[in-house]
Amino acid sequence: MAQVLGRTASRWTGALRRSLLRSSQFHTSAPQATISVVRWGYGTEGFVHCESEAAEKISVQASGNRYLGAGTSHYLIGLSNENDCSILVGGMNNSGQLGNGTTSEDVTHSSIKPGDFEILALACGREHSMILVKDCKFPSPSVQTSPAVKTALYAFGNSMYGQLGLGVSKDTLSSKSSGSMDSGLVFKASPTKVELSDPSENVIQVQCGLDHTVLLTDQGNLYTMGWGADGQLGLGPESSSDRAVPTLIERLSWKAKGKEVGRIKQISSSTDFTLALTENNQLWIWGNAEYGQCMVNKKIDRILEPMLIPHPISETETIASVAAGGTFGLLLTESGKVYTCGYGALGLGRDKIQVLMPEQITSLSGIRKIVASTDQAAAIDDKGHLYTWGTYGKIGRLVRRNLEDCFTPKRADEVFRERNVTVLDVALGQDGGLALIDYKG
Repeated sequence: MAQVLGRTASRWTGALRRSLLRSSQFHTSAPQATISVVRWGYGTEGFVHCESEAAEKISVQASGNRYLGAGTSHYLIGLSNENDCSILVGGMNNSGQLGNGTTSEDVTHSSIKPGDFEILALACGREHSMILVKDCKFPSPSVQTSPAVKTALYAFGNSMYGQLGLGVSKDTLSSKSSGSMDSGLVFKASPTKVELSDPSENVIQVQCGLDHTVLLTDQGNLYTMGWGADGQLGLGPESSSDRAVPTLIERLSWKAKGKEVGRIKQISSSTDFTLALTENNQLWIWGNAEYGQCMVNKKIDRILEPMLIPHPISETETIASVAAGGTFGLLLTESGKVYTCGYGALGLGRDKIQVLMPEQITSLSGIRKIVASTDQAAAIDDKGHLYTWGTYGKIGRLVRRNLEDCFTPKRADEVFRERNVTVLDVALGQDGGLALIDYKG
């Protein structure tokens, strides 16, 4: 079910090993304590499914930063330090979402080299990917706080709705466009730089929904691009059309109406809606809300402009971070409590699959990170344990041996139960996930 990346009987083993050998930062065995990546789910796509034995590992260099990105049927694993930068990519590549310059209908594994950059973040949607980097010639201690940092955003994969932000989509593509079209599919198979209208702005956060992308800049502005039919772009009550270039969300952007709101400190999106948390602890939402995930005690078909969620939880609690799934949303408090709202396997038990106001998942405590995808979620506690819950467990995406749906959080099985394993980070796609672990076994 879960596999410490390495040996497997599936058909792509040779390609995986060759791609690892091309990068000095990944290797397939590590006899001593090391950092490793675990991948699970994706059972219907020819990936790992219900495998109980984990042999060779993809171990990564102890130094430098590591980044994870998980899409519907593809993933990115990035390693970055002052001297080298590598990204291992794998999965389906029918729209060029692996960024290796090719497309394929088969499961593919390779590695890409973004250039003389330091990776800052990776993000994946249904069939598109984003890499946020910092030019190493402009060092700075913190990209989140220093506007002097020069960043660049690179996009690749499907651009049917303009989600790459490159000015090309099914509506705009012509023979003079920079995109490619194959059998009606609009895509870019290699990383291509995304340009903002103001070149002095630098992207500091990027989130991918299924077919849209959300950007936060160092000047406190929010931009969106891609599919807008359900309000995913948050551009206002008169706008539900797609956008092929980064377009300003005026309601929350500092250069427009955002000064009266406060600066955004975190954005989260995975499917068709977005949550945004401000520095003054306000919570905003836009996009699809038909399942009640808007946390205002009612269902709203679609929210076309960012809407304030007033006091979703007790005022004695402070929201530390948010995670937007598909039919639900999660809130993490500074005290380590997790709240959930919406529809599905919410973590509240099999008998409670719909709540219109956030309720605490009492089985979780001491949580330091939450992640959500379309209809699954994960949390890491202060002991480094991983918990998962959600539906469609039969493809192994919940890291459970029994492959059943999970309506309350359960600690992940497989390698996560071994002694001396600490989970450092986790990323969820629609059909699987990745975890970064400190593996001393």
